[in-house]
Amino acid sequence: MDQKILLTYASRGGSTQGVAHAIGAELVKQGLTLDIRYLLDVKDIKPYDVVIIGAPIRMGHWLSEAQQFLTVHQNVLKNKKVALFVVCMTLHEDTPENRAKVLGMMQPTLALVDSIDTGLFAGAMRPTKLKFFWRLLARITHVPEGDFRDYEIIRAWARGLASKLMPPTHL
Repeated sequence: MDQKILLTYASRGGSTQGVAHAIGAELVKQGLTLDIRYLLDVKDIKPYDVVIIGAPIRMGHWLSEAQQFLTVHQNVLKNKKVALFVVCMTLHEDTPENRAKVLGMMQPTLALVDSIDTGLFAGAMRPTKLKFFWRLLARITHVPEGDFRDYEIIRAWARGLASKLMPPTHL
């Protein structure tokens, strides 16, 4: 029997949405069936066996609606396979130090769920997609502009996740 899989994401500027859809496409390519939903549109996760949740990090924290989603559904998620993914401009330079920094930012989130895997991805900084306050803050804090998403890394993570979700094959 196929597992029911939900891939849900929060996104403000569209970067995380793009990552979510790339992950979803790769999971389908690997033979899985899933629903992709914007996080705020998800009301009930009980029908799902697997929940994949993604959001960006802003100002050192996972997006508040994603954190709230985990808190609200924490008890139900204990009985499901959960994977997380993070999109963060800190990873525009993918170094062990930056990965450790991002995982440190994710500690409050990781403490809420037992994740079978956590994907860490660079994002995109497109000032025209941001409200004035966020544009100004990005300029003041010297966030580099550009699209730093590496879709091969994203697809490779999705393939690894698919292998963890596929039922074992019998010879």
